[in-house]
Amino acid sequence: MKRITVDGSHLPAFRAGLPAQWLKVFAPGGNEQAIAGRAYTVRRFDPLSKKLELDFVLHGDNGPVSAWAARVKPGDPFEISATHPRSGFAVQNSTEHYLLFGDETALPAIGGILEALPAHARADVFVEVDDVGDEQTIDTVAAVNFNWLHRKGGGRSLSGSLVEAAKTLGRPDENTVIWIAAESSIVTSLRKQALSDWGADRRRLHAAGYWKRGESDHKDDEAFG
Repeated sequence: MKRITVDGSHLPAFRAGLPAQWLKVFAPGGNEQAIAGRAYTVRRFDPLSKKLELDFVLHGDNGPVSAWAARVKPGDPFEISATHPRSGFAVQNSTEHYLLFGDETALPAIGGILEALPAHARADVFVEVDDVGDEQTIDTVAAVNFNWLHRKGGGRSLSGSLVEAAKTLGRPDENTVIWIAAESSIVTSLRKQALSDWGADRRRLHAAGYWKRGESDHKDDEAFG
């Protein structure tokens, strides 16, 4: 992954303190025209300096924005969607336990959520990455139990390790908030397990397919319950 820090002083209506907001990035093409944009979750926004951090999963030239992110240099221009950043995950001070599932594409949101948790909260986090070199250190005052699941050279192929990990868990407490973001079919399986096997409260279940195998610009609005 590659982190790019940009001037966010003109970013419209950014809601500070709300992790997992996303926006669209439009990278310039070779003919200086904007190409099709892709959605990216904000990793961090500093309301004082107005610095905006975006993390990009690099997968060669298979994606136009990924290819741009791999080559971009300080000072290079690009465009951000004119509308305000969308969605977001509101951390409730009354919630004490969180259960988070995701792959690399979910790491910016997971990082933002964990950093926003209060000290009395605890979180069990399951993240699927290719290997140990893709693990990240995330600072948080909450008590966090990280579980890194490795595809071991499988790249972005679907391993099902998130689903298998979820099957080993007991039924979460009814007050647990469950957050899921990964490839669309994986999210569907995890959501089904949360509702059918765990009897999760739909109001405390947040699930979104951040990408879909075989589609270049998948759009899946976050589902609650």
